[in-house]
Amino acid sequence: MTDLCGVGVGTGAATGRAFWLTRDASDSPDAPDASDTQVTRDTPDASSRSPDAERERFERARSRTVEELRDEQERAAAAVGKAAEDVLATHETFLYDPAFEERVEEAIEADETAERAVASALEDWIEAFEDTGGKTAARADDLRDLRGRLLRAFPGESGRSVRGVPPNAVVLAERLEPSQAVRLAEEGATGVATVSGSRTSHAAILLRSRGVPAVVGVGEALRTVEEGSRVGVDAAAGRVTLAPGDDADADSLARETPGDVRTASGTPLAVTANVGSSREAAVALERGADGVGLFRSEFLALRSDGVPDVDAQTEAYAAALDRFPEGRVAVRTFDFGGDKPLPGTDGTGPRGVAGSLATPDRHRDQLRALCRAAADGAGDLTVVLPHVTRVEEVTAVRDHLDAVTDELAEEGVAYERPDLGVMVETPAAVELAPELADRVASVSLGTNDLARYVLGTTRDADPEATEPAVIRAIERAVAAANDAGVRVRCCGEAAADPDFAAMLVGFGVTETSVAPDAVPAVRRRLDGIDADAAAVVAERAAAASTKSEVDSLLNRES
Repeated sequence: MTDLCGVGVGTGAATGRAFWLTRDASDSPDAPDASDTQVTRDTPDASSRSPDAERERFERARSRTVEELRDEQERAAAAVGKAAEDVLATHETFLYDPAFEERVEEAIEADETAERAVASALEDWIEAFEDTGGKTAARADDLRDLRGRLLRAFPGESGRSVRGVPPNAVVLAERLEPSQAVRLAEEGATGVATVSGSRTSHAAILLRSRGVPAVVGVGEALRTVEEGSRVGVDAAAGRVTLAPGDDADADSLARETPGDVRTASGTPLAVTANVGSSREAAVALERGADGVGLFRSEFLALRSDGVPDVDAQTEAYAAALDRFPEGRVAVRTFDFGGDKPLPGTDGTGPRGVAGSLATPDRHRDQLRALCRAAADGAGDLTVVLPHVTRVEEVTAVRDHLDAVTDELAEEGVAYERPDLGVMVETPAAVELAPELADRVASVSLGTNDLARYVLGTTRDADPEATEPAVIRAIERAVAAANDAGVRVRCCGEAAADPDFAAMLVGFGVTETSVAPDAVPAVRRRLDGIDADAAAVVAERAAAASTKSEVDSLLNRES
């Protein structure tokens, strides 16, 4: 095997057949001839060209680009999340930046074509960002993305597609732009490696948010990888491995050897996955997940432009259960609102379980589907209630479940009443954790929202789960669940950090649910862990006064 080194993005690992992502000529206007390829199609010849006509052509191309961006924002929000949507919204804002418009206007007045005006205006900024270095340099890829979109829009071409990527492929590229990262995540790329790029680029951030392991900035050596050859990507190690073994059972670095994860003293631990469909559940199984710790049911609606009917929901939940006949699948009830508005609505109204209780017919339909799926599917089902802030909400859902199961029994429809769990992701839920834990079968920590609510930051901000206030909230919630004798899992992004996951075990968490591609690294870290030593780390973290103290503590344990 040959290893190439780069910068890892995320924590997962995967292997597959190499698939080189090619670039359109229109995406590379560094060479002046790139715009010339469009002269015969849309660009007027020099004798008939005028500034007014070029301005009009620029405006048409800009309008087409904005339309494409807005369409893609909707898909990105469902497939990747708000981070992708925000990146694409930033692209649209830049298109109307006065400084950009002024540069295009100056070039057109100097008798340049609209294409060349766009290319030269953006190229100046690309070079300036790259010369600055650091995080600013990473923004250059965003402008390359925008430049390619605009230049394709002149002849009215549709955007470049990365569809057609073979199943289980590791995608290789010179560099990756945000729109490509969104599409690769949609298509289920196994892993990504690039010649250039940084971990702070928007493309890298989007891949990490979707759980696609990547290694960026590998350098020229990556070009030696031939299309179709087997390649391994280990994001945690920042390593690309060429020809990673010939054993057919080693088709994926991410696939774990079957077996339970246990502490050094033999206590079983579960490493499950966060998914949004039965297809993702299949990927989680391949990565070695013990089950599904968080099935985001609202993704079923976001991907189909509306809430599926009872039959369609039943089928989706049962399919996920069938992936884990010996495991457990925790389905979170619809959590619309905020960055996940129900298609066709303005996104206002209460989030989480409060939103479900405010739409009782839709809520009962979902409970009906879940009860049917619990009987139809092979695994064990838990229904998890998001954004619980009041004990009365749990009581109300129980009443709805009673009504639904009575109806199914009267109709002679096969059903099974699933276990009930709650998400702890608000300060209110932390305060009520003892009372909530007494009424349910499991408690799930949503560290992303918990960190934002505890710290008072916006949803746009990165969750800072190692802030002492957040650590102490986690400690209290886990202690309440343990005192009540119920299962406790952590479903937030923080759990995908193997060392953070180890600290969670020290607090008493028995299940971590992470993005599918983060499963192998977390399994490796937790298997055989000294729970007593982890408890010492957890105690010190809870006693820390600053985030840097917590981070240093975790780094020492890695």
